[in-house]
Order: sequence, then C-alpha cells, then structure tokens
Amino acid sequence: MPYGLRVLLATLSLGIGTGLVGIACHYLLEGVQGLAFGQDKSDLLQQFQEAGGLRRFLVLCVTGCFATAFWHILQKRYKILSIRQQIDLAGDREPAPLAHLLHAGMQVAIVGAGASVGKEGAPREVGALLAGRLAKGFSLALKERKVLVACGAGAGLAAVYQVPFASSLFVFEILGLAYSWQNLLLVLTSTYLATWVAQSIVGQEAIYHLFAVSWSASSFLQAIVIAFLVTPLALVFAFLAKRASHKRRKDGTVLWALPLAFLALGSLVAFFPIFMGNGQVLAQALLSSQLIPYLPLILAVKGLLVYLLLRNGAYGGTLTPSFALGIGSGYLVTLLLTVLGIHLDPAIGMLLGATVFLGTTLDAPLTAIALSLGFTGQTWSLTIPLVLAAGLSYVIRKRWEKKR
Repeated sequence: MPYGLRVLLATLSLGIGTGLVGIACHYLLEGVQGLAFGQDKSDLLQQFQEAGGLRRFLVLCVTGCFATAFWHILQKRYKILSIRQQIDLAGDREPAPLAHLLHAGMQVAIVGAGASVGKEGAPREVGALLAGRLAKGFSLALKERKVLVACGAGAGLAAVYQVPFASSLFVFEILGLAYSWQNLLLVLTSTYLATWVAQSIVGQEAIYHLFAVSWSASSFLQAIVIAFLVTPLALVFAFLAKRASHKRRKDGTVLWALPLAFLALGSLVAFFPIFMGNGQVLAQALLSSQLIPYLPLILAVKGLLVYLLLRNGAYGGTLTPSFALGIGSGYLVTLLLTVLGIHLDPAIGMLLGATVFLGTTLDAPLTAIALSLGFTGQTWSLTIPLVLAAGLSYVIRKRWEKKR
C-alpha cells in the first residue's frame, strides 16, 4: 500500500475512532450524573439542587474514596503518560492501553459526580492513545506518528465539545505541531471528522446558552480594562494549576489527602451546589443572568477547589474551570465599570474575560478566542474585540514573565 494512502487511512480511522471516543465520554458522563443525582435534566444546576445536600455530600465522599483507591493502585503498577510524553516517546515507548483507558474513564466519572476539575483531559488522552496504535498499525514513520498523536488529542477535544476549529488551533498552539500543508490537512481532517461522527449523540448545540452578542466602539475600552485586570488573576490560577500538577501526590499520602479534599468539596456543595462540577454550572448561571451573591468569594473558592483536588492526587483538566473563572471575572470587571459610571454590556464582558483567562492559562490566545466563540455559539463578528483583549493580555503576560 502506498505510504500516502496509509497516512490518509490512518487519519480517517483516527477521526472516526475519536468521534466514538467522544460519544463514549458523553454517555459515561451522563450515566454517572444520572446514577448519582437522578434523571438527567436540561438544567444541570436544577438537577444538583433537587438531589439534595446530603446526597451531594455522600456522592462526593464515596467518589473520593473510590478514586483514591483507583489511582493509588493504578500508579503503583503503570506509568501514566501525558499527551506530551506520548508525542515525545512515539515509536520508542508504548503506553499501556487498558491503564490509560481506565485512567481517562475515571477522570470523566469524577466530573460526573461533581468534582471541580475539567473532563477535557480524558478524550484528549484517549485520542492520543488511539492515534499511537493506529500509527503503529499502519507502519507510519516516526515523524507522522508524532503528528498523528497530536491530531488524536485535538480530535478528542473536538468530539466532546464540538469545536473542531478551536481544537485544530489547540494542536498547533499548545502541542506545538509545526505549521505545514500536510500537518494542516491531517489536523483538519481528523478534528472535523471526529466532530461529525460524535455530533448525532453529543449534539450540535453550543455547550453554553447565550443570546447573540454584538459589539460596539465601547467594547474596545471594555477589552482593554478586562485585559489589565483579569490577566493577573489568570496568572495566579495558572501558577496554582501548574504547581498542583507538578506536585501532585502519588505516594502513600494520597490515601488520606485525596479523600479529605473530596470531603471538603462535599461539605461545601452540600450547602452551595453552585460549586458542583467542572465550572459549567457556574458559567451557565452567569451567562443566563442569574444573580449569584458573593461572586468574588465564589470565584476564589472555585479556583482553590481545583487546586486542592489536583494537588492531592486527582486528575482532570483546567480548561472548563478556567472558562468559568474567566466568565465570572469579566462580569465583575464590567460591574466595576458600571459603578464608576461606565455602562457596558455584561455579555461581551464575560466573553472577553473568558478569552483573557483561557488565553493566559492555556498560553494560547488564538485557541482561547475560538473556544470562547465555540462554547457559546457566537459568530465570528466578535473576533475584533476578543483579539484586542487576547493580544493585550498576551503582551502583559510576556512582560510579567520577563520580570520573574
């Protein structure tokens, strides 16, 4: 079989496979949520509220104990490779398939049970794992193997969140794939095919419901102020998240530390269900113009909960928590401007805040813009103020890094 045809078939197989991975993650998440909190409802916050405080507390305590035992046993027997390690070690060291599948499944399960981490790590890791197996099966060269693993991670993200363009940017900006016509073709083919395959089950609607937002000349002022005020907050969260991942407990201390972290989370959500899950509940409440008292304190606690779980042994992503924190931060800055007599649109403020926060924590401003638009179903007409906010935030972050 010609080599080019083998690369094409591997890419098409990857797109279809990661689409199925996205479907599996969707069913697993909904299944855990239904089992833990009752029948699925369109309003996730309502589902959590109707379950009752005691049930939320018990679910998280049980989940914490189960997850602790699972990860402690898994990590004693297997080496879990990150996506970056899978790319770097492609052709040299094969990750253990079953261990990685179980590891990814647990990440999705704890999010379904209400843990304050993101679910996006799981489909990316499984997509990368699948890509490695396909690359080996089609006997691809080392260069194409690495490219395909990166494509798998992007396609997994695209399938779960239905954001193929943003996921394509993720592969180039965050995973560092070199720009070339061949790489661009492979990335777009895998991400868009995975999105299409998963679409019938995951759905075509945007994850967050928000009316169509428009911008005006005043949005430029809003973008500048939000970039200056939100970027430092995002830098603090990014520092904590990175530190938590690097210092994550993997020894015997996880046996008491992680259950205690889940106990703390469960005790909190027993009274305040707004802290449940990966941040989707909090972000949607703000986007729906629901009144949330003590919002600055809630955002600070939400960020600390993410750190607490990751630092004490849990695995999960920070993308959706970052989005929620950015939505809240942008909203607060817009309220501050209103107090000063400058009345601006809270909706565009929240999108600007999400873009700045994501761009800082991901170190990928273009991906952040595409995710903010894709998550909320907005048109590309909002790109101009988002580019201004993301670009200015990028400059602020780079100047801060030089001073360190």
